[in-house]
Amino acid sequence: MDLLENLNPNQRKAVEHTEGPLLILAGAGSGKTRVITHRIAYLMREKHVSPYRIFAVTFTNKAAEEMRKRVIGLTGPEGTSVFMKTFHSASVYILRRFGERIGIEKNFSIYDQGDQEQVIKGILEKMRIDPKKVKPSSIASKISEIKDKADLVDGARLDLLLPDYYAFDFQELYREYHQRLRQNNALDFNDLIIKTVELLRNDAPTLGELQSRWQYFMIDEYQDTNHAQYLMALLLSSQSRNICVVGDDDQSIYSWRGADIRNILDFEKDYDDARVITLDENYRSRQPILDSASHVIRNNVHRKEKNLKACKGEGEPVVWCRANNEYGEAEYVVSTMQTLKSREGFHNRDFAVFYRTNAQSRVFEDVLRRNNIPYRVVGGLKFYDRREIKDMLAYLKFIANPHDSVSLARIINTPARGIGDATVGKIRDAAVKEGVSEWDVISQGMLSGRAPKGIEEFRGIIGHAQMMASGVPGAMKLSDFVLDLFQASGYRKSLEEENSIENASRIENVEEFINSVYNFETVNPQGTLAEFLQEISLFTSEEDPLDPEARDNSLTMMTVHNAKGLEFPVVFLTGMEENTFPHRLSIDTEEGLEEERRLCYVGITRAMERMYLTNADIRRTYYGVDYKETSRFIREIPDGLLEKRTYGNDSFNGYRQERRQFGFGADLKKPDRVRDDAPSESAPAPAPEEHGSSAYRKLDRVMHPKYGAGTVIKIEGAGDNVKLTILFTTGAKTFLEKYTPLEKA
Repeated sequence: MDLLENLNPNQRKAVEHTEGPLLILAGAGSGKTRVITHRIAYLMREKHVSPYRIFAVTFTNKAAEEMRKRVIGLTGPEGTSVFMKTFHSASVYILRRFGERIGIEKNFSIYDQGDQEQVIKGILEKMRIDPKKVKPSSIASKISEIKDKADLVDGARLDLLLPDYYAFDFQELYREYHQRLRQNNALDFNDLIIKTVELLRNDAPTLGELQSRWQYFMIDEYQDTNHAQYLMALLLSSQSRNICVVGDDDQSIYSWRGADIRNILDFEKDYDDARVITLDENYRSRQPILDSASHVIRNNVHRKEKNLKACKGEGEPVVWCRANNEYGEAEYVVSTMQTLKSREGFHNRDFAVFYRTNAQSRVFEDVLRRNNIPYRVVGGLKFYDRREIKDMLAYLKFIANPHDSVSLARIINTPARGIGDATVGKIRDAAVKEGVSEWDVISQGMLSGRAPKGIEEFRGIIGHAQMMASGVPGAMKLSDFVLDLFQASGYRKSLEEENSIENASRIENVEEFINSVYNFETVNPQGTLAEFLQEISLFTSEEDPLDPEARDNSLTMMTVHNAKGLEFPVVFLTGMEENTFPHRLSIDTEEGLEEERRLCYVGITRAMERMYLTNADIRRTYYGVDYKETSRFIREIPDGLLEKRTYGNDSFNGYRQERRQFGFGADLKKPDRVRDDAPSESAPAPAPEEHGSSAYRKLDRVMHPKYGAGTVIKIEGAGDNVKLTILFTTGAKTFLEKYTPLEKA
């Protein structure tokens, strides 16, 4: 078998270049795994390199196993002797054999997150901190985050990195955590690589022995390496210098967990004699998809230029649909799916819906369920299955029905109030003995002995909620009631105190749940809490199809981060609005914005045949109506590449004005397809006006319930359509005045 026969010219060059440093820039869908495995086989078969001399690492066990299978398929059983592992398993291999030289015994334990949490729980108890109030899982995640991002192997100042965390000394906990790991002869996953680098740096005989063993090094997904992984590869390959790194700087999207894009961008500085080969033939997508992605990513400054060519040739243009609101967006996605299935023979499994944050899935799930379309959420739970949503629903169910002992069990100590299992058991026993409900025992003080403080707190919370619920509907809106419950129960405070990415996502999910309440009351102004719960029960019932074939034919939903490495015939990239995608927390720095743009590039290049970009003009929330601005990433795609559609809108009025305002598309040709009533290229943009129908004037200071204090910087429209653009500390936002609860500051 000729190893080079089915490779394109650049793939062949990458396989044949075996001596000295090599950077393979593997564009999206360019067959990088094929190149890596063929290069290993070429070393063995054509260069007669012993498989024991080859060191290859990647990031996941799945990727390493796929690499191993392909190599064995090319080389036969001899390929099993190639060292192909993840970074972590490679570190374990080294430390088991040489770790004693820096004080790590051979039989060390490897602590996963569950083990870490047990250690942290013990420390919290020693510090007299309730582990139910300060969750060990949050502390473990924070420790891992610090180790991912900090250059610990270079002696980083930990005292500058460790946060002020809760009402205790985080530095003390951090030191105690590592002391206990040493006492237990244990390492956590971050320590595996950090300790390996420490060993290679401080023990020359170990480094020399490993350098003598391995002569050829291959590092996959190099753009995702952190500082410790970079140093590990650098040290091991420093003698032979036969290092080949494979990756795509345009797909570096994990800085939040330590990935450093400078590792791939600066490879030629580390190895001044490095050869660079770009794999630019894409085997996945049609050319219009690649052209659109390329126009977006070219706006990044810190990158290496590539020009992807589609081996599959031309195809349908990328479609951009502006919907009137969030439900219009979801309905457009579903109706387009149905059309493609009936006219072109696509199946549910051919479609993927991507969004920037998990909370965005809720509206799509609602519409999919109503249309009986099976779906699966990758990398997370379905919206109504998420812990925080189940918690809020349990609160509401219990308030509507105080005899619901199942809901009571879920919320009585959520968030933690110091109500233990023993107290709960006493409540149950008293309820059985007296023949009453468990809530009767709590509310009427029927518990014998002194009740814990948490019981009094819980009684007050539920009593307050029941009183507030009596005004719904009527004096109080249902969405206001749920928002009040989220805060009064202490649930929001408990999530905010843990200050983690995971809990920020949970807060977003609860806020999106409150939006679902708002949507319900908009359609049912006199709707009751019981009626809302009845409607929600349709979403939370088990609907998994029994037919395995039907189960396998489900639409896929996921965040864009989870989409990396995957591909689908048809992709919908949704929520393409400023402050959503790019995310509002990432647009204040060049590094953050460029990573958001890379994330958009990843999302677009997952599509094989069709790509749809969607956004909404307004999103309705319990705070009011929020007018949304089209994402800059859409504005960065030339007009001629986009087929523009609307759903529930009159036209694309204002689109060209937006492009001129942000400096995009001045020299671009007129769109190929656009509505007849769209403004012409030469039409002057309407000047903003100040209207007497507004209660505000420019430069007025106002207070918004969600975004805080801001300044009115633009007033447009008239009557019920007056729009206010307000500058907040987080950026400018536009609202319909009629639906926005503002106060003069």
